[in-house]
Amino acid sequence: MKPSKLMFRVLATLSLLVLLVVTSVSVLAQDRTVVTVWMHNHEPRVPLDEENIARFEADNPDIDVELVIIENAEFDTRLNTGLASGEGPDVFNQWTAFMGEFHASELLAPVDPVAFGVESLDDIYALYGDSAAAFLAGATFDEQLFGIPTELSVYACYANNEMFAAAGLDAATDFPTTWEEMRDVAEQLTIRDANGVPTQRGFDFQWGASIMMYLQFDPMVRQLGASMIDQASMTATIDTPQVAQVMQYWNDWANTWNLGGPQYTDPRTGFWNKEVAIDCSQGNWGVPLIEEAGIDWSVHPVPRWENAVNDNGFALYAYFLMVNAFSEPEVQAAGWKLINYLTSTPDRALTEAGLFQPRVDFTSTDTFLEDPVMPTFLAEMSVSFYTPLIPAWTESADVLQRARDRVISGGEDIATVLAETGPEVNDVIMGAMEAGS
Repeated sequence: MKPSKLMFRVLATLSLLVLLVVTSVSVLAQDRTVVTVWMHNHEPRVPLDEENIARFEADNPDIDVELVIIENAEFDTRLNTGLASGEGPDVFNQWTAFMGEFHASELLAPVDPVAFGVESLDDIYALYGDSAAAFLAGATFDEQLFGIPTELSVYACYANNEMFAAAGLDAATDFPTTWEEMRDVAEQLTIRDANGVPTQRGFDFQWGASIMMYLQFDPMVRQLGASMIDQASMTATIDTPQVAQVMQYWNDWANTWNLGGPQYTDPRTGFWNKEVAIDCSQGNWGVPLIEEAGIDWSVHPVPRWENAVNDNGFALYAYFLMVNAFSEPEVQAAGWKLINYLTSTPDRALTEAGLFQPRVDFTSTDTFLEDPVMPTFLAEMSVSFYTPLIPAWTESADVLQRARDRVISGGEDIATVLAETGPEVNDVIMGAMEAGS
């Protein structure tokens, strides 16, 4: 049958429609923005991230989000390598130990309030209330903000109430409020064998990880009005009376009073195993693990020195969501918009993933105020400091730990060790700054 003119017109029209559809799809594909996000694998958090990303993509159909979850043991190395090589993510979540290095390498884009969804930086600070400056200091350089927190944490002290009672003490009234009292209470809680070796410790410091030189040791120095690292000048001052006082206390703890030391099981594990009565190296995230161990517990602030100048506990640390400064401008804007979604459910972040995001619209709720530990942790966070935001954070912590071990394990003179440690730390920091410049 011979095709009619009408059939030719229909076919031509269909061909034109197909061409228009293909062209439109191609244009749309080219106009889409893709944001790559790298997160470490905190398993309870992942479903909430995925849900918030799905909500974001539904509200922003022109933006695709590629979420990459990386196992914790690989995360630091992969992220650092990816960012250094230019193959890293557009948005990433990392803790404050790396913040100084990222900033020195100019890897961080400053927060864009408008892209985030508010009018100004003041509006972002308002989300975190009266303590906003302190809480956001972990991602602040020269009064410029570079990240939004996904998890703010600090250590407080957990007590085993049954071990207190067995020693004739009541954790509610007898928990030590000063470091001087800690020695006396710990001695009462310590059980020793025939040779005087503790089989049950009242309290002990975290000796194994060098990061504790910034999370526990330096905050004790700060209580006395000094600090081992001046962030503004990026220099270390170690040979001071305040550092010497803390070093002497740690040395006496292990070698004079025989209350603990690096040769024992770490106190966090010891607490879970009911071998240590007080542990001051867990955040609010410790509660499920403590309850799983079947411990009757209570939570308390970290002790202060009797001659304390500052009323801080141990150091603040946090994870912040940040945006890669080398991503395209439209991707950066989409990244900050996404970060608003990822941090917009602080109630569920805590109840489902154990992560505290200190937004006032959550901390003012009954859910938060009636939590058995969070008011204590919030109070400690509000008066404490972040660890110094410096390049070579881990390497400098290693130097400080070696200095501590020269005294504690090697028996060297404190004054001699402190005099030699400051220049070594400064060389490490300066070397990192020169490498990043």
